[in-house]
Amino acid sequence: MATKPLSTAPQLTSSFTPPPSKFQGVISPDPASEFPAEKDRYVSQRISLLFSYTDKLEALYLHLGCPWAHRTNIVYQLKRLQPIVALSVVSIHRDGVDGWNYDGTSKSDLVDPVEGFKNFKALYEKADPEYQGGYTVPLIWDRKKKTIVNNDSVGIIRILATAFDAFLAPEIREDNKPGGGLRPDSLAKEIDELGDRLEIGYNWGTYLCGMAKSQADYDDAMSRLFRLLDELEKRLSSRKYLFGDHLTETDIRAFTTSVRFDMAYYTLFMCNYKMIRYDYPNLHRWLRQIYYEVDEETKDAFKSTTHFEIFMEGYALSAKRMTLVPWGPAVPMMPLDA
Repeated sequence: MATKPLSTAPQLTSSFTPPPSKFQGVISPDPASEFPAEKDRYVSQRISLLFSYTDKLEALYLHLGCPWAHRTNIVYQLKRLQPIVALSVVSIHRDGVDGWNYDGTSKSDLVDPVEGFKNFKALYEKADPEYQGGYTVPLIWDRKKKTIVNNDSVGIIRILATAFDAFLAPEIREDNKPGGGLRPDSLAKEIDELGDRLEIGYNWGTYLCGMAKSQADYDDAMSRLFRLLDELEKRLSSRKYLFGDHLTETDIRAFTTSVRFDMAYYTLFMCNYKMIRYDYPNLHRWLRQIYYEVDEETKDAFKSTTHFEIFMEGYALSAKRMTLVPWGPAVPMMPLDA
């Protein structure tokens, strides 16, 4: 059977729109700033599905199944921020319009350890009683001002990467890392350009395919998605990471979608034109190398924060298959030497 060619339409027409991030604050080393970097002040929160209970008052809030929460958790682990910013995770389960719960399932906490809430929505209402919008994660919470600093995942990974360096061991600080850290000044413009395209075409692109309301929406989203996969494949033909020999934030942003692609997006979101493991050898090599932590730069941050069983349950719930969780693939991540 002949393969249908992808659409060449450059614009997405989908009625599905990624939710905006209202809170865009920045944590700064400057003690006079609105949100100064301090130990035991901040809580970061993103829809997260797994949670280990902590009695710390500040935390990074996660949903371990969510790719945007996942990227913040990776940076949290890379930077070894556990002594400074605690970790809190909400359940995979929602309570109607009230959003994510703390119910002890999926390794979530029984209650928000920071403010004592049983439902994540309450945190937004405490920050802004007039708030209108989605109760999304991740977010960083300022315990002193009782407000949300930032609920944009890219903003959060940049805060976590740099804001607390004064409290960290010298070898973990961005200025001392090989290549200049996750977003070196010399590459910032290029990192931002590729990252912006990945965000809409790849990270959100899989969702645009799965939530398309028409064939035209689906065709446009698929075209954008696989053009970017083709670009990543070509880019990685001569590079270890997306920008050369060292890990950058773009690798992190691409990883959390790539690690879910074959096992979730390919089937549940109808992104079934090609698979990473069979059709993109360079991208597959990059993915496995990062996952299996073959480089000191990746430490244990990628594999330890990847929870395949939670991904599948979460996507099955979101796809309204409330009692059916797909079996496959039989091997979630192929061996490094495959």
